[in-house]
Amino acid sequence: MRGLAAAIRNGQIKIAPDQDKPIPKPILIGAGALALTALVAIGMGRTTGIGLAETPEVGTVASRGLQIDEHADGSVAVIDASSREPLVEVAAGQGAFTVEVLRNLSRDRVRKGASDAGPFVLALKSDGRLVVEDPETRQQVELRAFGKLQAEAFAKMLPAGAGASEGASK
Repeated sequence: MRGLAAAIRNGQIKIAPDQDKPIPKPILIGAGALALTALVAIGMGRTTGIGLAETPEVGTVASRGLQIDEHADGSVAVIDASSREPLVEVAAGQGAFTVEVLRNLSRDRVRKGASDAGPFVLALKSDGRLVVEDPETRQQVELRAFGKLQAEAFAKMLPAGAGASEGASK
């Protein structure tokens, strides 16, 4: 890093054009036009909704509130938010996909300044998708994207008779 700074100071590497060789005006005009076009396109998309991708709202077939319960010995449990029943227990120093997904959503809450008190929602959608939703930040993690085994780990936590295997395998 020091070598790079020294090379710039000595003039061996130039980060600005020479006085006798300025950047050609057509290039500057083109760059400005490109930036202006991008800003106009973004503004039009936000005001009209054209060109924006949205996830359609789909009904929920079954759901369960989930929370993380960190223990003093370093172990962690994923618990049912209403009954406080442990659904997954992980020993200290070990990882589990279910715990890591919920921890990542918790970190996102902290970054966005949202309340960390509410539960996350594991939901089986009517189109067969299995998702973990954060009602506080409105973020949704589609579990199918992480593979069948990871989706099945969450599907086991759905209430009995919810068609969990159907959502995990699609």
